[in-house]
Amino acid sequence: MSKYTKQEVEGYLREYTMLKYAVTYNLENSDLVVNLMDLDSSLRKLQREYKNLYKTLIGVFVYGNPIQEQAKLMDVSKRQINRRLDDGLHILTMIMNGEVYAG
Repeated sequence: MSKYTKQEVEGYLREYTMLKYAVTYNLENSDLVVNLMDLDSSLRKLQREYKNLYKTLIGVFVYGNPIQEQAKLMDVSKRQINRRLDDGLHILTMIMNGEVYAG
């Protein structure tokens, strides 16, 4: 099992759509497939256990919502969105590394 860093996980989230496309049309890169599978299963676990963190990560990193817009959508402050981004990345990384079990 490889160890992911928060920076790697953030990069995967920011490039999620391209990762999905690359894996769908080019299955030769087995590392990319494994990384995407880890990310997808970890995101599902995060969604079940930490809904607000999941919505924040997906909204900002995957959909590209500006922090101010995401704060407005979720009816919280920009500071709260920043906290959720940091917490969400931390927990998602721990789930991907097998350090936290999210049922």
